[in-house]
Amino acid sequence: MKPLRSLKILGETVEILVDGTMTGGASTTIVQITPPGGGPPPHSHTREDETFTVLEGEFELLSNGEWYKAPVGEVFFAPRGGIHTFRNVGKTTGRVAVFISPAGMEQFFEKLAGLTPADIPRILEIFAEHGLSLHMS
Repeated sequence: MKPLRSLKILGETVEILVDGTMTGGASTTIVQITPPGGGPPPHSHTREDETFTVLEGEFELLSNGEWYKAPVGEVFFAPRGGIHTFRNVGKTTGRVAVFISPAGMEQFFEKLAGLTPADIPRILEIFAEHGLSLHMS
């Protein structure tokens, strides 16, 4: 499936496949393309539930403070409020599909596109605007 939009976000690519306008606000579906060692920082959502499916590569998923191996085809549910993330532990670029409910995260990703680590104050503002919290250890 060809993405509606492809965004570069802090060294990763987010392909928006289905957005809220297509689902009446019910959900968004993305594919995140992650280089070796990549993945988002541990975080939590106040508004969205996420379901991850590993499409390609070697990943680990964080849930409830524990890291789990996530082979291709593995499905992982992250309810709102829970601290979670994933990371590419392989030697090649990997892909993870993410089903997000309700929709709205596409605006979050669009705001992050093009920012760099030097923009951390703005990045933190965007997280707060969208009900997300970072949980760095």
